Amino acid sequence: MKKVGFLGGSFDPIHLGHIHLAISMLEKHQLDEIIFSPAFCSPHKENTPPKASSEHRLKMVELATSKIPGFLVDDFEVQSQKISYTIDAITHFLDKRSRENLDLFLIVASDTALNLHRWKSIEEVLQLASPLIGVPTGGKLSISGSWSSNCKSSIEKGITEIASMDIKSTEIRERLKKKLYCGHMLDAKVLDYISDYQLYS
Repeated sequence: MKKVGFLGGSFDPIHLGHIHLAISMLEKHQLDEIIFSPAFCSPHKENTPPKASSEHRLKMVELATSKIPGFLVDDFEVQSQKISYTIDAITHFLDKRSRENLDLFLIVASDTALNLHRWKSIEEVLQLASPLIGVPTGGKLSISGSWSSNCKSSIEKGITEIASMDIKSTEIRERLKKKLYCGHMLDAKVLDYISDYQLYS
């Protein structure tokens, strides 16, 4: 059975923290593939939509992942041109790959996991894709909200310690705006793309 990780997000822009999380999960859980799914617009960010267009963010994700074995990009959420819900993206992906025998996993960082209880149809999401939650080594995670025993067990089972790499897209955007060096936070091809199109300036 093929083991596939699913990693969604605004990726505004995609940075080395995202890549680090994905590679850590790929190796620690012996995944065969990781699917990156850039959101058109997160339902939790309707009042503060992404700074870069969905097309630019999709291209940056493609650039950042193109040379990494097992990393693939799904443009379903971008092409939909509407509010992105993980349940829709995962259902679409499973329908598209219906002929394959696969085990799907939802990859999230620890800060994202704190708001899982606010996601649309989250219990259905976790039934379709077992969660893998990246928590910095030595850190702890307290999950909010009321959960069924099965989902709570699945969340606890998916907590995975990974080396800390505290990089935030908001900080990167601020540094780019101030014309500060960001080569330690971004893939070189992504940084060149941002420069070429003068994103975040």
